[in-house]
Amino acid sequence: MKSLLVLLCLLLPSILYAGSIDNHVALADLKQVKIVCDVNVGAPELLLLRLELIDETYSQLLDAAVAPAVVITFRGEASRYVTRGNGHVAADAVETKTAIRLLIDQFQRNGIRMEQCAIAARARNIDPTDFLPAVDVVQNGYVSIVAYQNRGYALLPMD
Repeated sequence: MKSLLVLLCLLLPSILYAGSIDNHVALADLKQVKIVCDVNVGAPELLLLRLELIDETYSQLLDAAVAPAVVITFRGEASRYVTRGNGHVAADAVETKTAIRLLIDQFQRNGIRMEQCAIAARARNIDPTDFLPAVDVVQNGYVSIVAYQNRGYALLPMD
């Protein structure tokens, strides 16, 4: 009897909510969205999670027949994880950096523009030539973010 009660408690939320979870109200009548993602997370696991969320958001927009135009701007400590080689990260972050690199490659295949702030690179002693080829180094990431917003891109801050 006790196990039946536990099973009922586990199933009850899904029985009570039989509707689907989606964004149809927010996406109604939209054919395209423009997003600029401000990525400056320095903790490798959290950075990977944020990039996975960008990828998931991109895929969900496509699934909803909404064309996403996405720009990802890297600055702050996130800069270390979009570089060639592993010299700019701690040894225990190399595996996560590899996973981030795979996402960067996926973003490039999806046509997502990626930019790296040269000011952030300079502050971390990263030579502009050290960045992945898929990531364009720009003079000032803040200028890019402001410019994209003025062109109608919604700002998506990624702490």
